[in-house]
Amino acid sequence: MGELNDDKKYIEEWTRTQLHIWQEKIERMKVVYTGNLHQSFNSRIQETANGTSITMTFLRYGLYQAYGVGNGYKKGNDGDLLILDPEYRREAKLDIPRRVGKKPGGYLTSGKPRQRRDWFSKKLYMSVRAMIEDLARITGEEAARVVCDAVDDSRNALR
Repeated sequence: MGELNDDKKYIEEWTRTQLHIWQEKIERMKVVYTGNLHQSFNSRIQETANGTSITMTFLRYGLYQAYGVGNGYKKGNDGDLLILDPEYRREAKLDIPRRVGKKPGGYLTSGKPRQRRDWFSKKLYMSVRAMIEDLARITGEEAARVVCDAVDDSRNALR
């Protein structure tokens, strides 16, 4: 029964570490403006009939930052985005820094088109692969222990 607790502890620590990695990544990439995304990271671990389910959540805004999308981007667009056209940007004066946000305050845009700032997908993929390898190793070691114990028990029974 102890190995189940070890697996659960591993998964809980992995999840906590993954959220921390993401928070550090958005800090390094300067995806932190209001702090709302940074504070929105959360997780839930559930046991299901098929095993353990890990759900990690954050504000949708984080996806917009990671994929470099936002205003002017619509679901189902085939990639021909008017907002990226240099001529359209000049005509609409999107190519010069301007004040955005609530008055007074707000902030200045750079005047450049949005760029991807992928703070989560590569890190998540690498971390999931590492977790799969670790859990396979842990499970394999536990299976080997069970087999060895069974062999020892059968040998002892023959004595």
